[in-house]
Amino acid sequence: MNPSMNGGFCKNEESEQEKSDTAPAATGKISIRFLGTGDNFGSGGRLQACIHMDTGKSRCLIDCGASSLIAMKREGIGSAAIDAILISHLHGDHFGGIPFFILDAQLISRRETPLVIAGPPGLIQRVQEAMEVFYPGSSRIERNFSINFIEMAEGENARIGDMSVFPVRVIHGSGAPPYALRIECGGKIIAYSGDTEWTEDLRTVAEGADLFICESYYFEKQIKNHLSYRTLMAHRAELGCKRLIITHLGEDILGRLGQVELEVAEDGMELIL
Repeated sequence: MNPSMNGGFCKNEESEQEKSDTAPAATGKISIRFLGTGDNFGSGGRLQACIHMDTGKSRCLIDCGASSLIAMKREGIGSAAIDAILISHLHGDHFGGIPFFILDAQLISRRETPLVIAGPPGLIQRVQEAMEVFYPGSSRIERNFSINFIEMAEGENARIGDMSVFPVRVIHGSGAPPYALRIECGGKIIAYSGDTEWTEDLRTVAEGADLFICESYYFEKQIKNHLSYRTLMAHRAELGCKRLIITHLGEDILGRLGQVELEVAEDGMELIL
């Protein structure tokens, strides 16, 4: 698998494949495209967690659920056009698309430039295990591109290309530390809750963010490991973000969207910051 703890990636000259996959964001702007906004069960026909971010200098995925390659191909985004993948936690609907992404990059996109995959401790082992379960022997194949893994430490900034990524520990059982991510790049702050029940640490993640993307699994039902819309609204005034969009929507809240006052992410939705 050629794992490395190198903290950055090199941008070599892009191939024609990469250039044609997706146009870069305008200078000074950041493009956010929601590729997957559903829960782990694909409620409402939505795909699993995956957000494409284009800073104008680099392009990354925030989470890469099992259905992410499908979402990317629907939107004309090739695996060779992604510089980094940021993973919030190690559940299949958030990192399970990585084996398919890597194989597509190797066999279809013919990628040659380095790829960074960053996430919580345990990331390297879990990705290798997933690849071996899905396609035995695939984690050991030599490729024409390197994969630089970064296992981010809680509360420490990780420099990834032109992004500064600050992981904050949240509450979500996943067999490894679950993170919310605070990403700074191009003078903007994008915050992402990952999956979590309410924790005061979400204030830290959201404070001053130009955009806070937050999970809202249920409408009002309280369960462990996840946020409900009602809980989020009860704490809305405490979140110092400029804009809040909810995602990771389950059947319960999808059936009550007419009562939701916040912006709701949709698969394929794009916004410019």
